[in-house]
Amino acid sequence: MPEPLSPGSPDLDELVTLARRFADRKRYDEAIDLFQLALRLEPQDLGLRLAVARLRKLKKAQSRATEKDPVEAARDEIRRSSIDASHFVGLAWLYAEKGEEYRALECLEIARVKDPITPSASKLAGRIHYHLQDFDAAAEHLRKALRFNPFDREAAELLGQVEYERRQYGDALSATIDAFLLLPSTEEERAIRLRRRIRTLRHLLGWQGAQVTALLREREETLHIAFDRLQWRRERFRSADSIAEGAPPAFETPQGRLSIAGRLRRCETWDHLTDEQIFKLSSTVTEEVLPAGHMMFTNGSRGADFYLLEEGEIAIQRQTPYGTFSLAVLKAGSIFGEIGFIAPGPRSGDALVSKPARLLRFEGEALTAQAQQWSEFGVQIYWGLWHSLAGKLRSTNEQLKTFFTTDKQPENFLRLRRARESVSGVIEIPSEDKLQMLREQGLSGKELTTLANFSRELRFESGSPLFEEGDEGHEMYVVLEGKVLISKFIPGAGEEALAILERGDFFGEMSLIDGEPRSADARAHAGPVTVLALDQGTIQEMLALDPEASLEFLKLLCRLIAKRLREIDEKVTTWRIFAGVRDENVPV
Repeated sequence: MPEPLSPGSPDLDELVTLARRFADRKRYDEAIDLFQLALRLEPQDLGLRLAVARLRKLKKAQSRATEKDPVEAARDEIRRSSIDASHFVGLAWLYAEKGEEYRALECLEIARVKDPITPSASKLAGRIHYHLQDFDAAAEHLRKALRFNPFDREAAELLGQVEYERRQYGDALSATIDAFLLLPSTEEERAIRLRRRIRTLRHLLGWQGAQVTALLREREETLHIAFDRLQWRRERFRSADSIAEGAPPAFETPQGRLSIAGRLRRCETWDHLTDEQIFKLSSTVTEEVLPAGHMMFTNGSRGADFYLLEEGEIAIQRQTPYGTFSLAVLKAGSIFGEIGFIAPGPRSGDALVSKPARLLRFEGEALTAQAQQWSEFGVQIYWGLWHSLAGKLRSTNEQLKTFFTTDKQPENFLRLRRARESVSGVIEIPSEDKLQMLREQGLSGKELTTLANFSRELRFESGSPLFEEGDEGHEMYVVLEGKVLISKFIPGAGEEALAILERGDFFGEMSLIDGEPRSADARAHAGPVTVLALDQGTIQEMLALDPEASLEFLKLLCRLIAKRLREIDEKVTTWRIFAGVRDENVPV
């Protein structure tokens, strides 16, 4: 029988040495097995026990690192970079206090590479460049610092001084006003100094008091929006944690404008707006809770306000000598009443609360004023409404099919419709004639130039189709000469005219908006017709113009769709009367 190994024996030492080699190579399983074998030879060795415990801990950490989610690994990397950036900013402060500005700037450059959005690095760089009298570089860094942290009063005040040195007095005044607005009420002496600086800059600019007051309000609104946006993101962050724990979202509780902004963000019509634009929109919105039976507005009434239905149900209906007919039943998520905002005129139906409702009301006059003051914002508002109206028009067109028999048309008849030959051709029209027609629609000079340069002129003989229901849509049209009949074939009733379009009218834009097939027929009516054809690229060219021109163009498109919706509502009511179709829930 072999004798047990004694402590310090060559065999035991070699076993431990081999185990440590495996541990150094991070082959923890083999190292643990060897240390456990050594423990069997020397059970009382505390060092061996500690070595096994340590290796098991390292193995567990290695396993967690291997299984770590890539997103979590990226977050760890970001956190480490942020910590490194903070260390380099601290080192830069030490160099700056010693007067070694260039070494400080080198450290700040490394900090910005580690964390490109750290405001502290940009702020210190701006301060150093200011002391070096490199005012252009100082302004650039300070603006970046304020972009990442708009609530830094010291950075705003320093930027005001830098812009003064650069003789950019307007920018200096804006930055100084920001510093004044961010100043705590307890620092009266600093407030007096900032007021004096504001008066000096006002005199240098030659401004009147009203101009300074307007700028003050503008800067105050900008800071409020930044604050609200930050609060909103905080609530969204908290709500994500709450949802993970099974609690309801934090921003569902009433919190004024912050709550409204969060609710607007979930509306499909506004999902393309930026956070800043959402908060701008929220300032025109108020919440309303209405009981069943409440009449919100009536047919023939006027109003520019429109609504977003969040809960409940709204019945859109029309009173006629033959009874009350339903036009639509709106569910949560619907926007309605916007035609009065886009094209002021009489409402085309009653809006009755059929089930208790919670709504957001958009104040039309306030929203119009905001769109005019900030054209980029206005473009996004009308872009959303344009898409919403196009969807409604397509849906309303489809209602006509429901009034009569749903029997399919004989295949031979469909072939005959498709067999009609289109007599058309590309022609040339003098630019002066095109511009004159487009001026009649109130388009701007840039819009006129774009349409004249990028559109094609097409001529269709009388009765010839421009397109038919079910066709793919790649172009929209403007009537130059003649008339276009927009019609829809109603199963069991024949062809029904939806609209007759004349000089200056736009049509065919819905397929460009939603990519769906044509929802109606279009053909030359009572003689030949000449149209301008605008493809998707031309429309994008139009919307890429300066915001003022794009806003007016979108307003025009929205007004044209709104006009057509009013006309089709009349058609729907007429056909409902003709077909004897009533809503069972609407009293006669």
